[in-house]
Amino acid sequence: MTEGIFEKDWKLNFTQCYPNGQLKYSELDNILQVTASEHADILGFGTKAILRTKQSWVLSRMLIEIEKLPMFEQTIKVRTWIQDFTGSRSTRNFEVLFGERRLIASTSLWAVFNIEARRAEPLIASTDHVVPHPDRIMTSRTAERIDGNVSFNKIRDYQVVLSDLDIVNHANNVKYMDWCFDALDPKDVLTGKIKSIEMNFLRELSYGNQVAINEAKIDELTSIYSISKADRPHFLMQLTKKG
Repeated sequence: MTEGIFEKDWKLNFTQCYPNGQLKYSELDNILQVTASEHADILGFGTKAILRTKQSWVLSRMLIEIEKLPMFEQTIKVRTWIQDFTGSRSTRNFEVLFGERRLIASTSLWAVFNIEARRAEPLIASTDHVVPHPDRIMTSRTAERIDGNVSFNKIRDYQVVLSDLDIVNHANNVKYMDWCFDALDPKDVLTGKIKSIEMNFLRELSYGNQVAINEAKIDELTSIYSISKADRPHFLMQLTKKG
């Protein structure tokens, strides 16, 4: 591990892949986040450590740019590092490699969350030893705010169930991706033509919440999906296809 940069190898198993052998988009998201979590553990402010102070990391925004999805039984390398840290928020970047080829680049914005007060606050744990890499940027742009002020059509209703919850007792953000992709035509998902996935995690969801999954087609290559509760958006995801 280069100073401040963490690497982890993942051999893709059958549960992580679609019927065509490609890595599932939600599993890609999960792999990135688990790798980030392991790096945070090494740095001393991972989930287990900061739960002692009633804090947790929550994902606020993420941009994933995909050149090619890895396949079943391939071993990929995920490399991650912190770009910057401001006390209550952190930007973390990733790259996914197969051999020497970079398949995927990602950037993410994280916030520190008080699990009792259910609000953001500065991290209590020390970060003086963190080595940031402010100039090591892999994506074409930053993870931005998605414009949700568009005309959506509801495509599915959903109720949050126990298997959606994580250790912080809310629906894990990876599940949001699953709900959206499961509402789409499988043919559109399995083509491997998605160029980028951008996500905004706006509000948490809890067990039993009734939500609507909505779609807005912006143009031939771009669509926006929302997960809303009582007409209030909790999640936005913008998909851009390869031209």
